Amino acid sequence: MLTVEIWSDVVCPWCYLGKRRWESALARFEHADQVKTVWRSFELRKHQPTVPGDPLEVMMRRDGHSQEELDQIFGWIAGLGEQEGIRLRPAEYRPVNSFDSHRLLHAAAEQGLVDAMKERILLAYHSDLRNIADHGVLRELAADAGLAAETVERVLGGDAYTAEVRADEERASQIGVTSVPSFVVDGREVVHGGVESDAMLAMLEQEWERATAAAGSR
Repeated sequence: MLTVEIWSDVVCPWCYLGKRRWESALARFEHADQVKTVWRSFELRKHQPTVPGDPLEVMMRRDGHSQEELDQIFGWIAGLGEQEGIRLRPAEYRPVNSFDSHRLLHAAAEQGLVDAMKERILLAYHSDLRNIADHGVLRELAADAGLAAETVERVLGGDAYTAEVRADEERASQIGVTSVPSFVVDGREVVHGGVESDAMLAMLEQEWERATAAAGSR
């Protein structure tokens, strides 16, 4: 059994791409039933407030890019999304805080619904341009994913799963995860960033061989 932990942030387009590419790699991996996927929390910008105004102007002020540079970058990212069958609209994203989304993902994981919850949050933010910091939006997405209403209210009405999110982020710091998505197999970081599905599949095959050889040597 391989345990693959994936550190990601729901407001990161590369993480949406990474999820699709990971699913594609798993679908082609001979031993996919022996792979356990664990989603880990990572906030690219902790304590990020929801920022009003034109998204392009916000990002030009924040990151120092020109509009021409951003147009090229965003067009490239949108094209990559099309290749993976997802609609990415980075030129229209509004910076929002992702902390409550991460807390809900931990709640969903306990109910075996983390993949459904993550997919709905990613779609809502990247394709539908919804404010995933808004509790009304999160309640709707959680209901669509099948989370129990009382669980959702416990999370959004208090600080449930705060410790779990912070623990993921602390562990990321300890093992050297600094970018997302990052894939850690059996405690070893082996893939990070905008990696293609074929490279993920090659990683899985290599790690399977390593784990099998290690087991055989005992």
